[in-house]
Amino acid sequence: MKVPREVGKHTRDKVYSENDPYLPSKGKGLVDFSICKDCTAVYHNKKWFLDAKLYESKKGLKDINWVTCPACKKTKENVPNGVVTLKGDFLKQHKQEILNLIHNEDERSKSYNPLKRIMKINEKGDEIEILTTSAKLAQRIGSILHKAYTGEVEYKKHENAKFMRVEWKR
Repeated sequence: MKVPREVGKHTRDKVYSENDPYLPSKGKGLVDFSICKDCTAVYHNKKWFLDAKLYESKKGLKDINWVTCPACKKTKENVPNGVVTLKGDFLKQHKQEILNLIHNEDERSKSYNPLKRIMKINEKGDEIEILTTSAKLAQRIGSILHKAYTGEVEYKKHENAKFMRVEWKR
């Protein structure tokens, strides 16, 4: 989908509902002040965000719409939009350091948009597989690993542009 020029640069990167079936379709937004019952993300002014103070002030009210946010739905149904695979001898030696870097990126991403997060981290022998709710986060994890530790990064974006597979090894 081509994004119109008049759309600001920050909105150009957002996932549109026609690209993600887990987001409500255009014109059918959620009720204002909807709160995710699983992760406490707040939906207000057509945007999801994490705000502990707002959550605490609103959770006792009767007119709150309790929902499950799109990221929690993807996690429950195990439908990732990105998969990052980490391999190599360097990974064995610096595993905790690398995982800390990845967790920091996950926290940064959630603070900006709570719908972009890590779903699950699986360890399979000498490999680590990270499932993400967004293709952009998977790409970002590959990018920060390459920037921090060099190595080889391979990005495979699928035709539908909803899914990205990233492989990093060193």
